[in-house]
Amino acid sequence: MNNETDRDAYLQLGQRLKQQHADHLLVQLQIFRSALMSFINDHGDEILHNPVFRAKFNQITQSIGMDPLDLLLYSNTRQQQQQQQKKDQGNFIVGLSVKVVEICQETRDLNGGLIPLKELQSIVNAQASLSLDLQLDVSIKNIESAIRLLNTMGTKNYEMVVINNDKWLKFASLDNLSQDQIKIYELCQFMGGYVTIRLLQDNFQWDKIRCENVITEMMMNGMLWIDLQGEGGTQYWEPSWISN
Repeated sequence: MNNETDRDAYLQLGQRLKQQHADHLLVQLQIFRSALMSFINDHGDEILHNPVFRAKFNQITQSIGMDPLDLLLYSNTRQQQQQQQKKDQGNFIVGLSVKVVEICQETRDLNGGLIPLKELQSIVNAQASLSLDLQLDVSIKNIESAIRLLNTMGTKNYEMVVINNDKWLKFASLDNLSQDQIKIYELCQFMGGYVTIRLLQDNFQWDKIRCENVITEMMMNGMLWIDLQGEGGTQYWEPSWISN
């Protein structure tokens, strides 16, 4: 019995020491990250314009789980606030355009190649918050500038479209949206994220075959997700509402 008690005591002691060690490492990491952010504030210009220095800096940031691209956006934001230099605005938009491409690639299987600019803005700021523990205030106008930059670089895979007065980014290999697809997305927004065959028939006077054809195509492209247990029957959801 004493042996079991001693063993439990040693296990509890080991767990406490392990937790204390983990807490100590976390504090040290937070201190180092804070010092790194201060370093960015003081040497942001050199990081931006010295490739060798930036490469070494990126190695350090990646080793502690910080995204170098988020740091680039943060650094450029600081430069804009402090100096209002046009070249820094350019660096910021270049970095943001790369971030937009990354997010598009990450979300392609979820949204079929169509994402609201508001959701894109939210993801950019959220990822920076997770990586840097700081608030990065990227605006919709910043996102639009990054998309325009992508298009000026000869990239034809990124196009802004307007649905129900809201701006969306159409990307990847998604073909031009048909008027039927746009109407379905408009109805999704009105209904809180979803449509049904009956809703399409009642609102647009489409026959069942037309409803099923356009919905099937959108589902194949990942533009709609099916919910077989929806209230009142099968529902078809626009992906950005599901992520919300």
